[in-house]
Amino acid sequence: MQLGVGTLIAVVAAVALLAVSGETGVWRIAVLVGFAIALGTLSAVLLSPAATRRAPQAFAPRAAAPGTDQPEPAATAARQPAYAHQSR
Repeated sequence: MQLGVGTLIAVVAAVALLAVSGETGVWRIAVLVGFAIALGTLSAVLLSPAATRRAPQAFAPRAAAPGTDQPEPAATAARQPAYAHQSR
C-alpha cells in the first residue's frame, strides 16, 4: 500500500513538474525527477499509519525474585481529591 501511494505521488509529481517547467536539458530533467521521487518517498512515509512507524512496546510481567513464591505487591497510590476550580 505504501509503495503504491509513494509511486503514484512520485509519478504524478514528475509529470506535473515536467509539464509545467518545459525543461529539455537532461540534467534539469534528472533534478526534477529526483525531486519528484523525494516527494513521493516523503509523502509515503508521512501518510503511513503511525503504528507501523513505531516499534512495539510490549512490557513483560516482572518475574518474582528467586527463592520466593509470592510476587511483589502492586504499588498503590494514595487518592487525593482534584478540583477543577479552587476558590480563595
